[in-house]
Amino acid sequence: MITKIMDCDLLVLGAGGSGLVAGARAFDLIGEKVVILEKAKKPAGCTYFASGMGESGPITDSKWQKDAGFKVNEDPQDLSGQFFDWLVTATTEEEARKMFSVIKTGGDTNSFWKAGSIKNLERTEKYKDLPDHSIGPGRMGSWVVDHLTEYCKKKGITLLTETRARKFVKDDQGNVTVCIADTKDGQLVINFKACVIAAGGYGANKELLKKYYPKEFGAGGKMHSLCPPAMTGDCILAAEEIGAYIDPTIRSASFPGGFYGDGMVRHPWSPGLLTLATGKCVIINLHGKRWKNEAGAGGGDLAAQPDGVWIAIVDSDIVEAAASQKDNMRAMMGEPSRDLKADLEWEAAMDDAGASGNHTRKADTFVELALKMKIDPSAFAGTMERYNKFCETGKDLDFGKSAQMLQPVKKPPFYAVFGNRWSQSTKGRNGIAVNSRFQVLDAKGEVMSGLYAAGDGCTIFGGFMIGSSNGAMGGDIWTAEEKVARTALSRALAQAFSSSGSGASEAGGPSMMGGMPGGQGGMAMMMGGGAETGILKGKGSPCGGLGPAFLSGFCAGTFAAKYVKNL
Repeated sequence: MITKIMDCDLLVLGAGGSGLVAGARAFDLIGEKVVILEKAKKPAGCTYFASGMGESGPITDSKWQKDAGFKVNEDPQDLSGQFFDWLVTATTEEEARKMFSVIKTGGDTNSFWKAGSIKNLERTEKYKDLPDHSIGPGRMGSWVVDHLTEYCKKKGITLLTETRARKFVKDDQGNVTVCIADTKDGQLVINFKACVIAAGGYGANKELLKKYYPKEFGAGGKMHSLCPPAMTGDCILAAEEIGAYIDPTIRSASFPGGFYGDGMVRHPWSPGLLTLATGKCVIINLHGKRWKNEAGAGGGDLAAQPDGVWIAIVDSDIVEAAASQKDNMRAMMGEPSRDLKADLEWEAAMDDAGASGNHTRKADTFVELALKMKIDPSAFAGTMERYNKFCETGKDLDFGKSAQMLQPVKKPPFYAVFGNRWSQSTKGRNGIAVNSRFQVLDAKGEVMSGLYAAGDGCTIFGGFMIGSSNGAMGGDIWTAEEKVARTALSRALAQAFSSSGSGASEAGGPSMMGGMPGGQGGMAMMMGGGAETGILKGKGSPCGGLGPAFLSGFCAGTFAAKYVKNL
């Protein structure tokens, strides 16, 4: 085995959203040697699937918003505004203007986008026709990854792909100073002054998923995963091996607020077709049998169905009725509606042409449709005959569906719309514990000097929790403590490289963090409701998607750069 040795000032593990932001931000501040390792063949991570800032709240206090005449806070400027202003300089104003704009007038009451919001525009040209509007690529996540990858090339930041970090090594004083990684050519040993772990969670590690969530992932059956295959928790395990504290708390697994969906979902295919999978359709499993009341009351668990697959059976009358309805989700996002029938025919044609997997099947008879679904024709035809008789009598003897929802499925062509159980990134659940400066903590709550973590692989402090229903998610319900804590973090971030400084140590002190009581850094957790050391008691906040990935990477890169500069 060939062993190579490399030295750097800052090592970043992972070239997804949080890692690229952390590395580029740190280099921008100190200009020292930065090395980024990426396990996959190219930079991406979960970020490539993500669309917008989402759960961390809207971008506020940016220079763009100020220049457009909207009121902004400048002391302190919100974290999101600090990040966005830096992103614009790192990618060029011209390129940023192609992807984002400030909304000058307010949207309707159902829109996320209000006057003064910074809107992520339509997908980039290459991906503009993808059916699922809610996920990338082609939106903010992939745009930032692509542009920051170019930034790394321009600035001479070393970005090594197909390089898998495996192990950390401590020096004689107990400081973590070495990372050992596997490459195509052998082993790579990297000496560093500081390291940001941004290698994602463990959403593609079946054993860890079963360990923490045995009910959801331990019972066999297939699970469609939106999590990239490289997200196996390697760096979480490596950090645990050297004494980092890994949060054992079992949090909500169901979406929203989690990383797992066991209901009627269709990612990454057209979510508009979900309007066909409610109420008046027939929902079957892979045995061709109904297993629930399609109108929502009563029935089995999707996890108990073969391969976790559901199939909505509709006829042309149901399709026509659904096509006349407004696409409420797209309207809420301020986007044009898609043609439901066009999406239906597109998926059916794609499957008829031999596309991998099942999306939508179309046929003029139940037998032909069953054969296309690879389901026993007699079983399926029997199910449909029995259901249509229930529609004639107005009584569903199997699942009690109400008479007004019983509509016969008789007019061809017939369609079978597929969906499945699914999971995505673990979003900070059971991740590496960090304090408000994104410094890694050990089991005693003490800082592991020079070691930082960001993104889905860490349990994030600072209010980046999914489902918090903040400004972007339908109303600001942050507590007063949470707002004060976010303000303190925003101010600390702005001061980290200011000329005045505060004289606070890298670990953070009351003067830097607003004098709030607590553990390391002196700042109470934004979403945990207690001192930072509460992470050791399961009170920490998990990450929550693209916005938290970017903001945590921005914070971790800033504080890591400060640490390196002060050595």
